[in-house]
Amino acid sequence: MHKTLLTALLLTAPASAQPAPYLDPSLPAERRVADLLGRMTLEEKVGQLAQIDVLRLMGQGEWDRGPLNPEWMENVLARQHVGSLLSGGGNAPVPNTPAAWARMTNDLQRYAIEHSRLKIPILYGVDAVHGHNNVVGATIFPHNLGLGATFDPPLARRIGEVTARALRATGITWNFSPDADLGRDPRWGRFYETWGEDPLLASSMVAENVRGQQGDTLGPNAVAATLKHFAGYGAPIGGKDRADARLTDAELRAVHLPPFQAGLAAGVAAVMVNSGSVNGVPGHASGKLLTDVLRKNLGFTGVTISDWEDVTRLQTVYKVAPTYRDAVRLALTAGVDVSMVPHDARGFTGAVLDLVRAGEVPVSRIDEAAGRVLNLKFRLGLFERPYVDPAGAEAAVTAGRDLALRAARESVTLLATDGRTLPLGKTVKNVLVVGERARDPRSQLGGWTVGWQGLPEGESTRAITVLDGMKAVVPPGTSLAYSPTVPAKPSVDTLVVVVGEPPHAEGEADNPGLALPDTDLALLRAAVATGKPVVAVLLAGRPLVLPENVRTRLAALVMAYLPGSEGGRAIADVLYGNTNPSGRLPFTWPRSATQVPGTYDEPFPGGTPLYPFGYGLSYTTFSYSGLRATGDSITVNVTNIGKVAGAHTVLAFARPAGAASPLKLAAFGRVVLGPGEARNVSLSLPRGLFPAGGAEIRVGALQTTTEQP
Repeated sequence: MHKTLLTALLLTAPASAQPAPYLDPSLPAERRVADLLGRMTLEEKVGQLAQIDVLRLMGQGEWDRGPLNPEWMENVLARQHVGSLLSGGGNAPVPNTPAAWARMTNDLQRYAIEHSRLKIPILYGVDAVHGHNNVVGATIFPHNLGLGATFDPPLARRIGEVTARALRATGITWNFSPDADLGRDPRWGRFYETWGEDPLLASSMVAENVRGQQGDTLGPNAVAATLKHFAGYGAPIGGKDRADARLTDAELRAVHLPPFQAGLAAGVAAVMVNSGSVNGVPGHASGKLLTDVLRKNLGFTGVTISDWEDVTRLQTVYKVAPTYRDAVRLALTAGVDVSMVPHDARGFTGAVLDLVRAGEVPVSRIDEAAGRVLNLKFRLGLFERPYVDPAGAEAAVTAGRDLALRAARESVTLLATDGRTLPLGKTVKNVLVVGERARDPRSQLGGWTVGWQGLPEGESTRAITVLDGMKAVVPPGTSLAYSPTVPAKPSVDTLVVVVGEPPHAEGEADNPGLALPDTDLALLRAAVATGKPVVAVLLAGRPLVLPENVRTRLAALVMAYLPGSEGGRAIADVLYGNTNPSGRLPFTWPRSATQVPGTYDEPFPGGTPLYPFGYGLSYTTFSYSGLRATGDSITVNVTNIGKVAGAHTVLAFARPAGAASPLKLAAFGRVVLGPGEARNVSLSLPRGLFPAGGAEIRVGALQTTTEQP
């Protein structure tokens, strides 16, 4: 009998050992998804539609940071089958180190797989909007607005690559970035997260950043990128975060959709929904935006995800749903695949199950949404490689400092100069740096740095401040001193006053008057009152309105944006002439808050702006000659007629021949030239730019400002 039993076992073993098709990495993702969906229960499918914040799995209370709590992991991952987790801003492991992140995501992934009947891994998401910015000690790149000032799409791609490797090394597979919103109103608190006001510039930067994060395929060093926030979020009424945007269909198509279209063409894996509303309809309830436009018109096939708790807001804020259950139904029906709940897994999954069982949401919609999530997991290789090695996390997270320094240097924009004071160190021998922001990294790092509202008080991370940077490059034979306030009679040649905005994010960052904080403005007033030359350095995420009796008395005005962890050195290099400034404004700088919203590509309110879109000075001079245009490109000869080397961005603007409409950016490109060097620069033009009758092409600045000190 023993021999008979053994023979039977041997005969049946090969058939039972065959892996299920969904576990076979050689099969196409679509076939694996179909096989896995066919094996899943409704409850398991619904779990894929929920995303829960990691704090709900930590500590003893709802908002505790600390060790993972087995009871909550069981509730969320085992019982509710939740398919993805996230760390909201500041929701990090303890201690907040790269290795701790890797260990935490490994622990969560292991628990999810071991407690999943079908061994389904989780996705883990973060807002890594300027590097792996949630981790203490990480390399922090400039925020997007500063990167927009570089007009350098390959730089955006390289930053995407470095960021993706850092994320993947810590077990993060889903990045809620890049922001594809246009910054059409600088009062808006998320203005600094945009690439500026121009559709072409934003489209170029977004597409390359997506390619950097995802690579050609979503391989082991790539993450799923996310375009946000679809669509029209960057034009809220009054510049107030999450306010309604009033947009015509033509404006939506021509202005706000192009960056999303560019990201979709680059193969982006996910799209996050607009937290506000468009023409009175909340983004998360808009079938027009999420189904008609995004899916049918633009052809998107990836995952759509809500923003933080925005499905709930359909009931509590927008009041378009009488109950939470109705809010979930509206979002699912409109086209939201994954809901960032973020703390009530059972409430969300229970609502979805009830809707399906009541026949109000078809099972096919659940299969569609869950299938998109599973497809992404297969493409990321999570079924084959769910874990990471914590030993490699530190090197990946701290990589890219030279790249961050390069990005910050390229972004710095010189707005005004008297032609004598800068660069420092030639005729200016004794410099006094003034202001707390010069030695506090929080202002140069901005929001979304370790914490949601920026680096928390009392917490530190590695960063080179402006004072650090200036100390590192001060030339021999010159002196450098620091004071938090302006001395009554400073015995120096020049004051460098560092002012700006405190770190902030979203609605807390709204600035209706585009004003400097009172303490910073007082510093500038005191500085110009000394009679000494004053160089003002702005650390800010938007144009700020300076009183004319202060601004016109400055020797120089430098816009440094939010330049990240290497920003202090970059600023110092520009001030001392080690770097020739090449940044150009990616937005229009108004003279007063009464001129907003106002952009260069529409009739500008209240006359001319202070500084036009694309404006930026250099320590050298560039000239153009020999402009030639064909149907798909233009060529222009650029010559550096000055005495120092410099990088220069050639901007080409166009409009239909004979039209009175504003010129719009049609092409741009960077060139680096030594003194006396010339080069032909060829720029590709959008198809169809030359209709019957042709087009007017202009190369160079839109206007020349006379607002010099």
